[in-house]
Amino acid sequence: MNVAYLRPEPGREKAGCGFEDHGPTGEGHCRAFVHGYADVPYHWHREMEILFVLRGRFRLVVDGQVCEMEQDDAIIINADVPHNSTSISRDTLICGVHLDAAHFERLGLPGFASRQYLCRTFLHSQSFMHRVAPIKALMARLALDLSNHPEEIMVRQTIASLLACYVYRWIPHEVADAAGAQLRSDSRDRILRIMDTLSDQDEGQNLGEIAEEEGLTLSHLSRLFKRHLGIGYRDYSQNLRLDSAAEALRTTNDTIGIIMERGGFGNPAVFYNKFRARFGCSPAEFRRGHRSSKPQSVLTTEDAAEVQRLLVAHAAGVGKAAELAVGLAPGGKRQIVLSAPHSAASTAKLFGSTGKE
Repeated sequence: MNVAYLRPEPGREKAGCGFEDHGPTGEGHCRAFVHGYADVPYHWHREMEILFVLRGRFRLVVDGQVCEMEQDDAIIINADVPHNSTSISRDTLICGVHLDAAHFERLGLPGFASRQYLCRTFLHSQSFMHRVAPIKALMARLALDLSNHPEEIMVRQTIASLLACYVYRWIPHEVADAAGAQLRSDSRDRILRIMDTLSDQDEGQNLGEIAEEEGLTLSHLSRLFKRHLGIGYRDYSQNLRLDSAAEALRTTNDTIGIIMERGGFGNPAVFYNKFRARFGCSPAEFRRGHRSSKPQSVLTTEDAAEVQRLLVAHAAGVGKAAELAVGLAPGGKRQIVLSAPHSAASTAKLFGSTGKE
């Protein structure tokens, strides 16, 4: 089973916003992962991302839109669309897959990479959940990596292709807006620049000064910040200071009082409450090693067992999903071509199929 751990690599924090790349590999053009509680920063990638919630709930911000997701909810995040998750409940377990849409378009799905797929189960009727069930089955099989089987690489490539075919056949979509994509790109670059500024800023710098440097009004920059990151400037800046305090608790012998004052927290009660809300423990408990320096997606043994149980249950539907993906499920009228032997293509037989013959 593939488990994603969110660990910033030295020298990559700004380029990747602290999110370890779990995108498709060069071989399979598909990557499955599972993670639990995590605070995933603002990021985007060239691959389509599909997520579904195995357990718990979390809030995802996709291109400025807040998506509240609960158990069994699923979402497709299209390529190059900025997103992050700003809060995740402690019991959350999430299964995800990255698909290189351009690769599957080259394999024979025309327009696959340029489509904007519309799949957010929390916005659809209950009947839409039946349409998403095959996606979950295929994703579950991808996440259940039977690496001791010699044919596993081929199986995973096949399942990934079936997943791409199913999305292409059955998930509603709209044509990508080129102008909107450029606007997102320009806005994204600006937000990244602001985030870099906030990471390096002096304690005295505020959002008003940043707005002036960007040539924007304070209100416009505030709205831009909230739309893209899902939280306001004050909360984001506070989280940076809390993360800095956590790092100091972990790596220095400075007293909690000194660390608190250095982070600009004048009220001890506020500091303790905010710290506990972010890390799930008090500063003293954190220092004793009960938590890592940032919320990390590390599954416990019990969580891993629960993930496996849930994925196996979903993967039981792989057969039905494959039928739908290749277009041979019962029902509906289809045109079927019987290939002729050798090069006698002219003898191929074309007939209509109702699924009853």
